[in-house]
Amino acid sequence: MNVTSEQLSALKPLVVAVVGPTNEGKTSLLRTLTNDPNFGHVNAFTGTTARAEIQKVFFRGCAEILQLVDTPGFQTSSEILELTLELPEVVEKGGDFDLNDLMRAIPQTDEDYRHDLRAWREVARCDVVILVASVVEDPSKSLLKNTLRLLRNVGKPTVVAYNNVKEDASPEQPNFRDAWEETLRKNRFFLIQEYDAHRRSFENEIELFEKLAAVARDPLTQRVLRLEMQERRAQERRRLAESRRILAELALDVVAYREIESSKDSQDWQSQSAELEEKLKEKVVKREHDAHAELLQAWGFHLGVLKREMLKVDDTASEADQLLGKDVKRHFGVGSGVGVAVGAGLGLVLDAASAGISMGAGLTLGMFLGGLFGGGSGLAYNTKYDAKHKILTARVARGVADVALARGVYLVNQLRTRGKALEDAVQALIPGQINAVEIAQVTKLLDAAAKRESYSKLNSPGPTFADRDWRSLPGASVFTKSQPTREETVEALAEALKKAIPDVDVA
Repeated sequence: MNVTSEQLSALKPLVVAVVGPTNEGKTSLLRTLTNDPNFGHVNAFTGTTARAEIQKVFFRGCAEILQLVDTPGFQTSSEILELTLELPEVVEKGGDFDLNDLMRAIPQTDEDYRHDLRAWREVARCDVVILVASVVEDPSKSLLKNTLRLLRNVGKPTVVAYNNVKEDASPEQPNFRDAWEETLRKNRFFLIQEYDAHRRSFENEIELFEKLAAVARDPLTQRVLRLEMQERRAQERRRLAESRRILAELALDVVAYREIESSKDSQDWQSQSAELEEKLKEKVVKREHDAHAELLQAWGFHLGVLKREMLKVDDTASEADQLLGKDVKRHFGVGSGVGVAVGAGLGLVLDAASAGISMGAGLTLGMFLGGLFGGGSGLAYNTKYDAKHKILTARVARGVADVALARGVYLVNQLRTRGKALEDAVQALIPGQINAVEIAQVTKLLDAAAKRESYSKLNSPGPTFADRDWRSLPGASVFTKSQPTREETVEALAEALKKAIPDVDVA
């Protein structure tokens, strides 16, 4: 089903007018569909989009395949319908009208109709219409009902995209999905696709492209649109693979990390340990922070000013740890007393510092949970002094890597399903209690990696014999199968993480 360069050069883009009443989420939908949080203008005010704006979609970066036109919101559908039905020629046809009648009926110079006029002009020149329907709005309202009647008569293929879909409807946030289904059926709209601008679904995105291909009249356009679906699947798989690699490298850097100080006298090594542990803590926090920044970039979110502040633990830490000890062991398999589950969930432990990372809508991520680093408690690290060689060593506890990995998996699954719509700024710390990554192969790999100091790029050169040294010695190749390199372990760990961060379907 491939296409030649000559065919691509002759391809005419499918023009898609994205329409609907004002504030239904048209611009937000286009931001998510095109992965562009900068497209258009979004806020809570009526009529934010004042003129048509075009977002182009290119196949393989060269051939323009789609022109997605963001239109001003319909505001005067009821008045336009009334004016159209009053036209003498429409009266003669018993109330039947088409797009030409509708365009003649709209006052061309009346400011009250300027938004609607611009939108209907785009409908007139487009090939396909996407009607954005917010299912939290009652379709029986006159504006929505009359908008559907106008669209029904224009003769353009129309796909209805459900936005703001909420499964957990409530009196405060009702869901009129059933009413929309009935209303659309009565108005003979049968191409319906859920596509929430706030909660991205890759499967819904592919289905929307399939519907656009189905209504495209040109066979070449249909073929290229289906090729575009394949390209998007491949891109999604690349993002997921990159996310798993980022987390695999993070886990290895943390689990094998150690700090070493030599030439320490036995009299003062204990006072020096606090300084060494602080250095370890800072580097682990920064490493997780940088991994989160990489994940944000991989999924197309903007980075703001990266503000790094150390987390602090207050005097309630011990009480909170006692309350959560069982949950800690159940979720993360680490010793009781480690405040893994403390923080965002209960707000007892952290003087929480923001990572300062903008997710396009003011959303910020919290830094590493402070309960893991209870100052000087020895819970997140253990410090040992070798009196014979006068070497002081501090290591990260095994459970810290488990939590960093669990938090990273949680973040990836949030980013892959987060739209680019503008939302109110919220403080969204990664929850204190999240599901552990309970994958046997992951546990096995991290247990082995904890003994391999050369696996961590956080490590400074120290007076130890690292595995990268012996692998270069004659005859060392005999052991390479049982002692894989860091890169081989990263690859194996990323592969094992497919159970926590699965691929999309290949088809």
